[in-house]
This record gives sequence, structure tokens and C-alpha cells, in this order.
Amino acid sequence: MEKKTIGILGATGVVGGAALATILTATGHRVLLGGRNPEKLRGLLAGCEDRGDFWEVDVFDASKLADFCSRCDIVINCAGPAKQVLDKVAVACLEKGVHYVDVSGDEHLYRLLLTRKAEIEAKGLRFVISAGVYPGLSEIFPSYIAEEELDSTERLELFFAGQGDFSLNAAYDIVCSIEEDTGYGMSYCRDGEVRKIDGPFHKSCMLPQPAGKRDTYPVLTEEFCRMAHAHEIKAAYFYNSYQHSGILNQFVMIKALQQYKTEEQKQHSAKLLLQQFAAKKPNVDDYTMFHLHADGLRDGAPVRLTATLLYRGDWNRLSGIVAATVAQLVTEEADKKAGCYYVSEGVSQAALTQALCRQGVELALERSERTAGGAR
Repeated sequence: MEKKTIGILGATGVVGGAALATILTATGHRVLLGGRNPEKLRGLLAGCEDRGDFWEVDVFDASKLADFCSRCDIVINCAGPAKQVLDKVAVACLEKGVHYVDVSGDEHLYRLLLTRKAEIEAKGLRFVISAGVYPGLSEIFPSYIAEEELDSTERLELFFAGQGDFSLNAAYDIVCSIEEDTGYGMSYCRDGEVRKIDGPFHKSCMLPQPAGKRDTYPVLTEEFCRMAHAHEIKAAYFYNSYQHSGILNQFVMIKALQQYKTEEQKQHSAKLLLQQFAAKKPNVDDYTMFHLHADGLRDGAPVRLTATLLYRGDWNRLSGIVAATVAQLVTEEADKKAGCYYVSEGVSQAALTQALCRQGVELALERSERTAGGAR
């Protein structure tokens, strides 16, 4: 297989470091690391200098960014905050004819890239965004179940739980999302359309260990809705959960008091969120979990599926693993059309899920017959 050069921007962060480790261990491709600290970048390549190189670059310096992208076959953007970077890296990749994978991304980035859709396709490029954990695995996992385990899906519920470190950049992006009112609160997807939940929306659920009992709240993203519509899932629910109630209360206060109007307010609110996420559950190691229930048909028979995707580690590292694996598939899947995609549309979900399972992600699945009164 022809070796490619995979660029990683933001390589000195936890996400970028995990992306680098994945490429070095799971592929034979070369890497080009980009960041503002050459000594840190040099240290990341210690002992494997023959596999790559590094380049001092700031994503807000258009000239250096273009030079970096021109040296790559595909670029993974792990730099942040995403709400400040926006489409800067993507545009540089487009101008240099380079494939692009973004760990972050949301409906706003997607719409920006759609304005360049014709150019992306004309150059035969694939741009894949939201290639992390949430969004990312939050669509990859149910998409895999719908594709591989069911012929049709009537109802799907997906629960997210986890514990890990949180960065100031991530908190800043969340505050910006509150300002933009991204997503749909207290809603679910019905026949491809967003519907408000009629009745109680809060659920107290017992999830598999190490999550245990969690308070969960329904929320939809554009990515999740598109995934549900693409697989013709009649009713799809996504439930987020938090390590403790203080995190949700902080979200509510930021939104209610509109603490995002100025840059100073955004930075202050981000620090408040960071403090809440820092309070981890004692005696519990970091983990990332998606737990799923689905009712549907397989081989003409009604079935009920229960599945759990578990990574026993920090969710930031998992985001880097996901993004690097997506980049690997983009370089290898010749049958995929050029264009701009959310991750659940941009690569083979079976190939991606299987590759993640080879890299420490655990998948447990249980199937049972379903009668009119429920599962047997």
C-alpha cells in the first residue's frame, strides 16, 4: 500500500497525541506534526524520527498553514478552540488539494464547507468533520448497529456517560454552542423530523459499570438527526448524562444569564465549566461509554438489541483515536465519493467500528426475540 503523509495540527495536545500514537502503531503512513512549540513536537517523535517530521505552524497564520497543508496528503485538525479556528484549516486544505478530517465540527462548520462543496468534489477530496467522541462516536455507534445488526429500526435510544479530563478549549466551544443555541433540547427524532418530547423527559437510568446509575437528559444534534434519517429510524433518542448535577446547573446558569455576550464573558464561563468538570467521581478511572437499546427487524423477525461501546480511558484520547482511524480509512477507501461529510456518512461504519475495537474499544451486544408484549 502506498504510504501517505498524514498531518496533525494541534499535535502537542492530548487529542493530537492520541492521533499520532494511533497512526504510528496502526498504519505504515508517515506523519507531519504541526504546532507552535518545535521542541515539544520534536519530543513527540523521539525514537521514531524515521516515520515523520514536524513543522512550526500557527493555524491563524494563513501563510504557514498553507505551507504545512501543502506537505500532506491528508490533515487531521486537532487544534482549538474550534469556534475560533472555524474553517481556516479546511480552506487551506482545499486550496492545496488535501483531504481533511476534523475532530470537532458542527452544523455551522458543515454549512461553511457546503459553500465550497462543488470545489471539494471537483478536486476529488473528502472532508470529514465531527470525527471525535461526541459528536462522532455518538453517530458512528448507532449507525453501525443500524447497518450491521438490523434490517430496519423502529426505535433507538442511545445513552452517553463518561469521565475524563476537560480542556479550556473544549469548555470555550461549549459556551459558544450555548450562545449559538446549537442542537435541540428536550427533543427526539421522529421519521426524520425533530419533535419535542411530550411528557417527562428526565430519565434516571442504570447503565453498565463503570457508569452505574445516571441522570440523563435528551438532546439532539444535527449529526444525530441526519444519522437517524439516513437509516430511516422511526424514533431516535439521544440522552446525555453528567458526572454530577453541578455541570448541568452551570450550563443552565450560563444560558439563563447570557454569560456569553462578550469575549471576556465566554472565557469566564469556560473557566467555570472547567471547574465543574474537574470534580470527578472518586475511585472511578476515566472511561467513555455509549449504551444503546434498539427495537427492529432482522430476517423478518422482531428483535431487541442491547449494546454497549466502552473505552476504558480518557475521552480526549478516544477522540484522537477516532480521528486518526477516520484519516486512515479516507486514504484507503477508494470507493467513497468526494464531498463534505459528517463522520457517520464519510467512511464505512463497519470498517471504522472494527478498527476501533482492535485499538482497545470494547463492544458488547445482546440480541433477543421481541413479542408484542416485549422481549423474551
